[in-house]
Amino acid sequence: MRDWKTGMTAGALAALLLISGPVQSPAQGAAPGPVASKDAISIPNDVAALLDDCKDDEINSAERQSVCTDLIGNTQLPPAVRAEALVNRGIVLLDDGHANLAMADFDAAILLNPHEPVAHAYRGEVYKARGQLKDALAAYDTAVSLDANSADLFANRGDLHRQLGAPDKAKADFEAALKIEREHDIAIAGLQALSKK
Repeated sequence: MRDWKTGMTAGALAALLLISGPVQSPAQGAAPGPVASKDAISIPNDVAALLDDCKDDEINSAERQSVCTDLIGNTQLPPAVRAEALVNRGIVLLDDGHANLAMADFDAAILLNPHEPVAHAYRGEVYKARGQLKDALAAYDTAVSLDANSADLFANRGDLHRQLGAPDKAKADFEAALKIEREHDIAIAGLQALSKK
């Protein structure tokens, strides 16, 4: 009869080998070498460069989606990095008019990193595009609760409050945005729209 410890060790080693797989490219596996820090997460410089490309809105959308998809598929990367790639691919998809695919990416990003305010905010943008303003507001409420230092989040939530007929809440959000960023265009326009009513 075979020793159970030997069987367990062999099984664990086989599982580890299956999980790790071969390293094929910087996007497919973290190569050794210099390391960059992205928001306190250490990642190789080549992966950091790919993540920068994934976020770069000056790169054409097909190339940007491809880079983001490679990062998303790399299960060796930290969940926060993969979540950021999902958010950025979702933004490209939303800009290209694919709201359902974008929402799937934002939802997946939230599963990987529930504390990612940008993913919640962009879920709000999808809801807004669908005309589901109350759901959009709920998504922005979550985003603001995760990042109370973003003028964009307050201004966009203020605009939702304005559209939903809550001028006092809208004004409070626009003012909060302007405390963070004195020249925030959306907040300024929002306050001007409220004063015309």
